[in-house]
Amino acid sequence: ERLRPEPGDILPKDGARITGFRLSLFKGMGAGRGNAASGFIHSVDEAVDRFLSGVVVPLDRRPARRPQRAEPTPAG
Repeated sequence: ERLRPEPGDILPKDGARITGFRLSLFKGMGAGRGNAASGFIHSVDEAVDRFLSGVVVPLDRRPARRPQRAEPTPAG
């Protein structure tokens, strides 16, 4: 939720390739979750799908960052 305004904030500043990430979800496990194992697996699958579609896919669509040029130093 906190990454939606600017998903680019999770990209490495030096343009390094992302090789992994950790997804944390804080969610109540109410009484209506069904079978404990299948309910947990379903909620993890759902969270990963939401993260992929809401954060990763929009990042893939973004144009590559241009390399930043160093500020010219005054001659003198």
